[in-house]
Amino acid sequence: MRAGAKLDSAQSTGSPPSRFAALAKLGCPATAASGRSAGREAAICQAVVELLNENSYESVTMDAVAARAKASKATIYRRWANKEDLVIDALQRVFADRAHVLVDTGNLRDDLLARLTQLTQDPVQLAASTAALKGLVYASSSDSNLANALRATLRNAQLSALQTLLTRAHTRGELRKPVDVDLVWEVAQGQFCNRAGVDCGTVDATYVEHLVDDVLMPVINHAGARAGSPVS
Repeated sequence: MRAGAKLDSAQSTGSPPSRFAALAKLGCPATAASGRSAGREAAICQAVVELLNENSYESVTMDAVAARAKASKATIYRRWANKEDLVIDALQRVFADRAHVLVDTGNLRDDLLARLTQLTQDPVQLAASTAALKGLVYASSSDSNLANALRATLRNAQLSALQTLLTRAHTRGELRKPVDVDLVWEVAQGQFCNRAGVDCGTVDATYVEHLVDDVLMPVINHAGARAGSPVS
């Protein structure tokens, strides 16, 4: 059975999709407040991510966020100056709270497979990633500052772990020279965006294995080979 989650749930309306049920329990970490205020901020952040997955970026309004979070707009504006600031903060909080343990399998191929499986099977991480990508689609043609902030939010959430896996492989001797983590991230992100956004395909275990074996490992092995040496 295919165990995966589609990244393209933006068309649904009404109640949040079932894969976002985990958000109700986990929410967003309240890093800037405490007590009742912290709970209110967490509910607002959760509402932002849910709404971005259910609707287009443009159609998500402060009114909608306030209604979903059962908070007043005055409460929201006391903490965030505008929707852009709110979206970036909400996503950053979610990503900051999703600290997965990096499995050490003994080889890079299986390390990558374990890491990507973690990400694609985590409903909270998927929800935040989808929300960020939808915002990027909108911002890329209309707001370069927002687009850059969203890119950095997505990138920073994943780059450190990927760098650890690549460094580990180089230390083991699997790679003859260090590999540019930005290159690998860009390739992986491009594949996921195409799969979910262009093809509207399912990002499941079969797809993740294909991505690792047929795309990422060939790229990494080529980049990690010494100049003039045969690529294994």
